[in-house]
Amino acid sequence: MSVEIITIGNELLQGLGADTNGPWIAERLATIGLEVHYKTTVGDDTGRMAEAFRAAAHRASIVIATGGLGPTPDDLTRKTIATVFRRRLVLDEAVLDNIRARFRQRGIEMPAINEAQALIPRGAKVIENPRGTAPGLHFTHLESNYFCLPGVPSETRAMVDHYVLPFLKARSIAPPIDRRIVRTVGIAESTLAERLQALEGEETGIRFGYLPHSNGLDIVLSPATAEVAWTREALDRTERRVREIAGRHVYGSDRETLSSVLGAALVERKLTIATAESFTGGAVGATITETAGASRYLLGGVIAYSNRAKQELLGVRATTLERHGAVSAEVAEEMAKGARDRFDSDLALSSTGIAGPDGGSPEKPVGLVYLGLAMRDGVWTERFILGGTRDEVVDRSVAYALDLARRHLALSPV
Repeated sequence: MSVEIITIGNELLQGLGADTNGPWIAERLATIGLEVHYKTTVGDDTGRMAEAFRAAAHRASIVIATGGLGPTPDDLTRKTIATVFRRRLVLDEAVLDNIRARFRQRGIEMPAINEAQALIPRGAKVIENPRGTAPGLHFTHLESNYFCLPGVPSETRAMVDHYVLPFLKARSIAPPIDRRIVRTVGIAESTLAERLQALEGEETGIRFGYLPHSNGLDIVLSPATAEVAWTREALDRTERRVREIAGRHVYGSDRETLSSVLGAALVERKLTIATAESFTGGAVGATITETAGASRYLLGGVIAYSNRAKQELLGVRATTLERHGAVSAEVAEEMAKGARDRFDSDLALSSTGIAGPDGGSPEKPVGLVYLGLAMRDGVWTERFILGGTRDEVVDRSVAYALDLARRHLALSPV
């Protein structure tokens, strides 16, 4: 079955918002053996939306569209469906009652404009929205199934998991698309690609994909053929070799994150952690708390942006700051030790650096970062000079900080 995803919204074309629905839906479809062949993004314009729907009707048996189902004038998906597929819009009283009930639960009177969300194309099935007021729509045209969902990511995901996937899975005989994701940090894409070059030549039945992002690099391994008989064995073998070649830079697989991997290691060893941050402004601690259950090991953190805060809150010595400057290995070390002492934690991470775009010098350029790690058996610091924007420098520093703790936990007897 061929699949097309249509994402709708001017904000997606104007750079005001990123499309998170498309990639997520594609990933979920792969779990039931469906591969996306086309993805179209179109603005809030009935003419262009109609072109996108008509094109999808000719080349896909499954079309999943997100966006344009709200109550405002720029929400045009219903109107477009009515025009393209010649389906009159009919007010669904049951849907309208549900929308009113949702507003009552919030203690708000429903604005009249929301009645538009209860207009359903004739013959379409209503998909319940457990997280919002806009219902989804499911209808068929010729031999194709159309699923039109709201653009709010949390609503899209709930409706895909609760309705779209079960419906498609019951009608699909394809096995899940088997692929492996090896997640790495601290190594450049070109460097790892060069190291893997010989392996790519040997494993011609496996496709290698390189997905760099601000805090790491993912290696995606997928079969180059549909011959399932040997696929799993080849993927297993190739994944093992990739891990061996990437070495210490590998931190996880599939959708594991540095936060979840570090958290699991801390829980397994019954250890606690604290943070002391300067230029990252709390991002290290915030990333640690992205993993549910972080309260089991994260005791707290200090954001010490000024030198005075470093001295008074973390015990950094004035002589250290005067001699080496705030951005130095010595200050990162004392910040980490101070956080560990203040919170009485097993580990503490620290960060100090120059994120830019200003503030650098020939001796200490923009992108200069020092990270510290204090544990019972010692204190370590690492120095980096990172490129990119201010946000990218911070993101990479956070990833390197968590990885610093991960690597030392793997080697330390603590």
